Amino acid sequence: MIEFGYILIIIFELIITSLIIFGLIYLEDKVRNCLETVNIEAKGSLQSLKDVHLNLKNFNKNFTEVKKINCGRIKDIVLLALDIINFVLLVRSMDFKRGKNLNFKNIKKLIPFSFVKKFLNLFKNNG
Repeated sequence: MIEFGYILIIIFELIITSLIIFGLIYLEDKVRNCLETVNIEAKGSLQSLKDVHLNLKNFNKNFTEVKKINCGRIKDIVLLALDIINFVLLVRSMDFKRGKNLNFKNIKKLIPFSFVKKFLNLFKNNG
């Protein structure tokens, strides 16, 4: 009778062991499927991060090129344009019909542009 009890215990242990093994195999398959989906999502996220990194790299490169703009050169161009405008206004304001070359009225028209020119030169010397 004791031997029959041992045999039943061994049979129950085998049944329980096989159930545990089949459960572990089932759970292993589920874990593999979950890992595959996580891996696919991680690859997509990694690609998105690479794209963002590339875009930021391009933006930084373009931003440094924009920062390299020479403000002194822009001021020189503005001053040259003001000088050209000033000369054109001087020529247009002169009255060549009566033989007069330069009068107070012509000089008075040139004052605002010379003031702007001096103002820009002040920033140019300080910058």
